Amino acid sequence: YWVRRVKDEYDDITPYGGYKDDEDQGQMGALGVLMGIGLFEMNGGAAANPIYEITTPLFEKVTIYLNNDYYPGKTFIIQTKNDPEKNMYIQKSKLNDKPVNRCWFYHHEFANGGILELELGPKPNKKWGIIPSPIITLPE
Repeated sequence: YWVRRVKDEYDDITPYGGYKDDEDQGQMGALGVLMGIGLFEMNGGAAANPIYEITTPLFEKVTIYLNNDYYPGKTFIIQTKNDPEKNMYIQKSKLNDKPVNRCWFYHHEFANGGILELELGPKPNKKWGIIPSPIITLPE
């Protein structure tokens, strides 16, 4: 919900809409892309074992092509069931055909490639995503 609100309202012309045209060396653009595809990172990938938080993407399907010079996988696909514009709440999810009841996944799971399936609905499922994320530690 909150990521969608930020995405929808951040760049308006009111005093509450952020700094118009302040791109912060591309960081705001990158954040907009991540939010648009349904991912979020609280620590900017600086953790020893980084994670992505899952949110509802703006699109029914997103295909990320992974560069084989850096990643073992070929693609990471985010696929939604039910229109994400009308159904912004995740009801349940699967990662590579296995049910996942957490609202996050590790970067190495992303790097291996696969399919993240998100079933969406119009109301929050307060039983989905209740497994807490790991404690984030920064590399020394």
